[in-house]
Amino acid sequence: MRGFRFLVLVTLATAGVPLVPAAARAHDLRAVVTVADAVRVDAYFDDDTPAESAEVQVTDAAGNVIASGRTDERGVWTFPRPAPGAYTLAAKSVGHGTTVAFTVDGSPGAPVAFTGQRMSKPVALAIGAGLLLGISAASWFRRRRRVK
Repeated sequence: MRGFRFLVLVTLATAGVPLVPAAARAHDLRAVVTVADAVRVDAYFDDDTPAESAEVQVTDAAGNVIASGRTDERGVWTFPRPAPGAYTLAAKSVGHGTTVAFTVDGSPGAPVAFTGQRMSKPVALAIGAGLLLGISAASWFRRRRRVK
């Protein structure tokens, strides 16, 4: 019986380990590109905190780097408007990254936003609740074991 309890305890304690990387993905990096007289990049995390000092790189359709830099404390970076064409922005900050494809045409356009893949809130809540229940059950088994 003690072996079974130990097995249940270990199973419950380690059940959340495979789910940890999924929980880390919930803090996605996002970027909004606004093309006007200059191109403005607003980089931020999904909790709306700015991505300060994010590395930003813009490449053209051929893959040539046309601009690169870092965002300021507000998560903003601007660069001169390039020639009309298709471009890709890549932003990286604190292990997170995002890519935004945008085009520059003859006139300023509306912002282009890319949010990337994101875990739905109900799934994230279910994972968190399951992890908390597992930890609670492990603590209960351990406490019950000490009382006897």
